[in-house]
Amino acid sequence: MPTDSNDPKTQIEDEIFLPKTIAKPATLFSPRVKLGVVFSLIAAGLIYFAFTAFGSATVEFSKVADVATAGPTNEDRQVGVIGKLVQNSYVRSADGVTANFALVDEDGSTPMQVKYSGEIGQVFFNDHSEIILKGRLLPDQVFEADVLTVRCPSKYLTEQERAEIEAQDSGQPLPPPYQPDYFDKST
Repeated sequence: MPTDSNDPKTQIEDEIFLPKTIAKPATLFSPRVKLGVVFSLIAAGLIYFAFTAFGSATVEFSKVADVATAGPTNEDRQVGVIGKLVQNSYVRSADGVTANFALVDEDGSTPMQVKYSGEIGQVFFNDHSEIILKGRLLPDQVFEADVLTVRCPSKYLTEQERAEIEAQDSGQPLPPPYQPDYFDKST
């Protein structure tokens, strides 16, 4: 059966079955790009938060001489110091909360005055203890400590090292260095 192009029925059928080009709305970004941008912003925010939170929580540890000669520290910055107590410099206030003392490096040069306010408790100070402080150096060259930790070396010494320290404290001559004999070991 021949089809007539002027027939209205044929025109309707042609319109129904012929694909029409439908215009799609133009968007600036596809949904995937939008989702990627949102995740990127969230990741950048989390990274920024981590750097700011951990950056202010970190403390740089230095020698006593370096801190004493560096000058006052900013109020928003803390410095860590590790040193040894200067003999007869520890003075505790009458209220039992404030302590003043001096620290030196291993070589014993450049003492630094320290002020600590806080509960001291049964802190064990001796000539062999390492004192670890966190705080800031004030303009009057006194280190104001917020955190005080005393590390007693006797916990970390071998028997030979303890014997040497005891001999030094009592004024006795040092024992000879301990060297195990290789042939005394049983195989």
